[in-house]
Amino acid sequence: MGKRYHCEYCNRSFADTLHTRKNHINGVQHKRNRKLHYDSFKDPAVLLAEETSKPPCRKFFATGTCGFGANCWYSHTNAQMLLATQGTTGKTSNQSQAGQPQATLEEWLEKYNRKQEKVESKDAPGKSALQLTYTLPPNLPPPQQLPPSLLPPPPGGYPELPRVEWG
Repeated sequence: MGKRYHCEYCNRSFADTLHTRKNHINGVQHKRNRKLHYDSFKDPAVLLAEETSKPPCRKFFATGTCGFGANCWYSHTNAQMLLATQGTTGKTSNQSQAGQPQATLEEWLEKYNRKQEKVESKDAPGKSALQLTYTLPPNLPPPQQLPPSLLPPPPGGYPELPRVEWG
C-alpha cells in the first residue's frame, strides 16, 4: 500500500501522487475549506472592511440562500448587520486600547533597570547576580496535584551533586 496524503482542511485522505494532490489542492471544495479556515482567524475589523467594500448579493437577499456561500463575490450582510458588526468591532478595539496602555521604550527600560538594581542590592556577595523566581501558569492544577516533573524547583535550588568520574 502506497503513502497517503491527509488534507486537514477537508478531513480527507487520498493516494499521495503529484497528480491527485494537485487536483485536490486546485479543487473548489479544498479552496473553500481553506478560505473558511483562514477567515476564522481574521480580525473582525478586516472582515468588516471586506464586507463593506462588496456590493450586496441579489440572489441571497431575494431567496435567502446563495450557492456560492463564503466564496460569493458579493456581500451577504445587510445594512443593519454591518452596523451591528461595526459597533462590536469598535467596542473591542476601544476596550483593548483602554485596557492596556502602550508603554514607551524609555518607560520599559526604566522599569527594567529598577528591577535589576533591586536584584543586585538583595544579592549576597557570594551568590550569583541572577535570582529567578518561578510562578506556575494559571491553567495548571494546584502544586499538590502536579507530577514531580512539573513541580517548580525548591526555593534554594537543587543541591550540588558530587562530581563522578566515568570510565
